Amino acid sequence: MRGIKTIESDGTAVITPMAAARPDIEALLTPAEVATMFRVDPKTVTRWAKAGRLSSIRTLGGHRRYKEAEVRALLRGEQVAGA
Repeated sequence: MRGIKTIESDGTAVITPMAAARPDIEALLTPAEVATMFRVDPKTVTRWAKAGRLSSIRTLGGHRRYKEAEVRALLRGEQVAGA
């Protein structure tokens, strides 16, 4: 899980999830994270994006990322508008 790591005064480390730390930034998921949610292979998630079933965003390095809200809507069986 990605987040912001802070050290408390007693020395313990606390990781705040990125979505909670920055609510203005939409949470993005990797193909592996999406694949785990659907119990499929990450390549299947990439095929879904190529077929238009799920929209993806490309990082500067060319890697795909998926909007968490869109993925969760697809999990619920809703039609995804962006795809």
